[in-house]
Amino acid sequence: MEIKRKVVLLGDAAVGKTSLVRRFVYDVFDDKYIMTIGTKVSKKTMELEWDGMEITLNLLIWDVLGQQGFTQVQEAAFRGSDGALFVCDLTRRSTLYSIAHYWLPVLERVAGVPGVLLANKSDLDNWELTYEEVENFANQIGVPFLLTSAKTGENVEEAFRTLAEMTFMFYPVMVNEREERVPETLKDALDIIMDDFAKKYGDYDDGMAVLTANMKLVGIDIENPKVSQLIALVDKLYTIEKDYLGVARARENKVKRLGILKRVRWS
Repeated sequence: MEIKRKVVLLGDAAVGKTSLVRRFVYDVFDDKYIMTIGTKVSKKTMELEWDGMEITLNLLIWDVLGQQGFTQVQEAAFRGSDGALFVCDLTRRSTLYSIAHYWLPVLERVAGVPGVLLANKSDLDNWELTYEEVENFANQIGVPFLLTSAKTGENVEEAFRTLAEMTFMFYPVMVNEREERVPETLKDALDIIMDDFAKKYGDYDDGMAVLTANMKLVGIDIENPKVSQLIALVDKLYTIEKDYLGVARARENKVKRLGILKRVRWS
């Protein structure tokens, strides 16, 4: 029996989500930190036995932008997911707090899915969190937990396997689409523009890859975007879209995105 499941990795920047995916999918560790912009999607095929059946599982793994505030992009990535890995960093207490106060609420606005808590970087000595704190938090939100290390591979395979098996027992509960969001900051505006472009591109993940390249070209710092940079990005997106949407549709999208910026600048 062959089935497909989509799972998402949630957590603050630099908790090790990308390294966990690399260890699981490719069995390699890379400690060079590269901030994920948008989402990265990886695929892993697993052979599992469940309830007496032999299952070939095609696992689609979405490594989601770890910067807080990009809720529209993040919620779009969460839609259609079957499970979630919540990742915190044992050496940074704040990353566990973020799961409770940011990542879990964002996910629950879109989907109700099973999850597993991963307390990552167990190979390091400078823990700020204790085993008991992680265990208590996992009990509070009703999920199992594992101590993991992308560097040594500790419990990485087990984490994905545990979540995969949990997805066989649960069906996701989707939440209605959110109302149009009014941007309060330039960061909000960038979030909305990114989500809008990726949706119109046809394939959300490919759209994010195009966005990433063009954001780098105009020098956007996603934590502190500038008006001039966002205008330059909108211009580049117009140039891209007119080739496959046509000039009229591309111009319509450009006007809409500049309008989003104007609402921030002059509201």
